[in-house]
Amino acid sequence: MNINIPKEVKTALNILHNNNFEAYIVGGCVRDSLMGKAPTDWDITTSAKPDEIIKCFSEYRTIETGIKHGTVTVVISKMPIEITTYRVDGKYSDNRRPDEVFFTRDISFDLKRRDFTINALAYNEREIIDLFGGIEDIKNKIIKCVGDPSERFNEDGLRILRALRFASVLEFSIEKNTARSIFENKNLLQNISRERINIELNKLIMGNNFYEIMYSYRDVVVVFLPGIEVFSKEELVYRLNSMKILNTLALRLAILLHGIEFPEKVLMDLKYDNKTIKTVKLLTENIDEKIYPDSINIKRWLNKIGPTNLKMLINIKRALFKEEKEDLLQIETIMNGIIESNQCYSLKTLAVNGKDLIEAGVPKGKKIGIVLEDLLNKVIEGKLENNKESLMNYVCSNGNS
Repeated sequence: MNINIPKEVKTALNILHNNNFEAYIVGGCVRDSLMGKAPTDWDITTSAKPDEIIKCFSEYRTIETGIKHGTVTVVISKMPIEITTYRVDGKYSDNRRPDEVFFTRDISFDLKRRDFTINALAYNEREIIDLFGGIEDIKNKIIKCVGDPSERFNEDGLRILRALRFASVLEFSIEKNTARSIFENKNLLQNISRERINIELNKLIMGNNFYEIMYSYRDVVVVFLPGIEVFSKEELVYRLNSMKILNTLALRLAILLHGIEFPEKVLMDLKYDNKTIKTVKLLTENIDEKIYPDSINIKRWLNKIGPTNLKMLINIKRALFKEEKEDLLQIETIMNGIIESNQCYSLKTLAVNGKDLIEAGVPKGKKIGIVLEDLLNKVIEGKLENNKESLMNYVCSNGNS
């Protein structure tokens, strides 16, 4: 069994081996490699203690990333590589991270503390270490805790959500004892920072197996997304099926949170960024609003929420309301024609601006905005052409100057 290890990582392994220390790539990079996926991160575990790691790499830039927990980052040819000493974790009093760690020279103790069997694999070009059946679980597509699931989850409650995320992203099932413990310990998620939940939830929602996980583990998800507990099974199925059609996080969140009171508050509580909160709020507010397949109505929608948001809203409606398929196709065609032909639908695309009105003698202040909105409405309705001469003639002839 050979894994194609980047030359920078090989260099790090060789340096540690040449200094008589054990060293292996470990965790997700081994799992992904065995699954034929390209790893995004390459982590190394070693028998060398932090000060020994720094000494081994004295000719390279080192960063004491988490030296208290045994981690040193080494930069080789601009590639940062995290190297961590074999360790045994102490008590987890906050259900998040160990109060203290103890370094060891025995890799079995290090692998024993890891979350899932598929992540408890260590490899170098001499051997692969699989103490807990991780390779078999990868073959059988199973998420299974290392050792006692309850112990693992009480060490770090986020592991509950990580199990769901891995099952969604990797399209694995969750082993029955691990699944039972997830339900039994779900309230541990209340102790986890919203930022950490946010990261895992996003990956879960965008995973290929999100439907099965969100449906089967709904009672777990409501711990941090309480709004969805009001949905009947049929409503949840309907929403999850609709989400399948959409391929962006904001669109899937909008469908999931549509109809929940104050969806923006839910997202703020989960520490989402302002752009996502604003987009989801706008979409959920307008999902049930009618869009008519005529140019004037569509121009008003473009003015109200902008082209990008209108395209997203049409996609959501297409996912939710199958009976509107033909109308939505016509709406999209009209909208694209308006945009491609640079037709006027907003003050930004109007041929005159506030400065033009002031120069024509329109008083400064609210009057400017009122006149511009009147001009825009007349242009959208086709009562005026969108050129400066026509618009200014209308302004002057109506006693606005």
